[in-house]
Amino acid sequence: MNLKQLQYFLAVAEEGQMTAAAKRLHVAQPPLSYQIKQLETELGVALFKRLPQGVTVTPAGELLVGYAQQLTQLSATAENKVRALAHGITGTLNLGLISSSAGVMPNQALMSWLKQHGDVHLEVTEGNTYELLDDLHKRLLDVAILRTPFNRQHLVCRFFDSERMVAVLPKRYQQFSQRRQLRLKDLTDLPLIKYRRFNELFHVAFLEEAFEPHYIMTCDDARTAMHWADRQIGVALVPRSLAETYASDQVLVRSLADRRFDTQLALVTTTESMATPLVAGFMDQFTQAKAID
Repeated sequence: MNLKQLQYFLAVAEEGQMTAAAKRLHVAQPPLSYQIKQLETELGVALFKRLPQGVTVTPAGELLVGYAQQLTQLSATAENKVRALAHGITGTLNLGLISSSAGVMPNQALMSWLKQHGDVHLEVTEGNTYELLDDLHKRLLDVAILRTPFNRQHLVCRFFDSERMVAVLPKRYQQFSQRRQLRLKDLTDLPLIKYRRFNELFHVAFLEEAFEPHYIMTCDDARTAMHWADRQIGVALVPRSLAETYASDQVLVRSLADRRFDTQLALVTTTESMATPLVAGFMDQFTQAKAID
């Protein structure tokens, strides 16, 4: 099994036709069909079910799709990084972003750095902290914005300012309009929309205070929680920077008084990636900008 076979396999899987895949790859159909057949012979399984109108992926083929995507992406990343190393700060920077990073990224530091390095292209991947952390260790990402807590072993971190979690309330809750902060007991009778990243944090906090929360929704994207609060469905519990970025005039934003709800974003890379001029330059520029701010 080689990289060319995997690239051919992915093209056929995505196009659903040998003819369309051959056209996309700029090769004749017989060599393409031969490579697919060789791959199936080597693996000892059928990867496609042949139909009159084209092909569909078999269960074995579906399993291979995920691995093939990772391997081809890693190959492209490795090629790009090795070439870029000879030219200094140039090439593609693979940047991971979590949904709750919208309040701090893009920021002035990033925009200034990109302006100074016009040969750098950003490839952005979105996901949660754990997904992006896994991609960092697999070398699929160069840097990522993550939210604490996470395992910092073998990582280089540049931290943003600490921020407090907030409650984003539909405006009908006018009893809180004159309040700057809310306590946990203020939330117990409200329909809460929880960002899954903080499941454990809120579970422990409510348990320790002996309050029973009323959750109506748990979601993986903090922006979704904000959207539902804006539509007056419930109270979103999200980081302040995100609330300030997306809050409309239909909601009230109030800090949570308990310091257990302090959280922090970090720009993170691995020690291996930090050895490349592209990543090191990006991380250093961020550090310098933070020092100036």
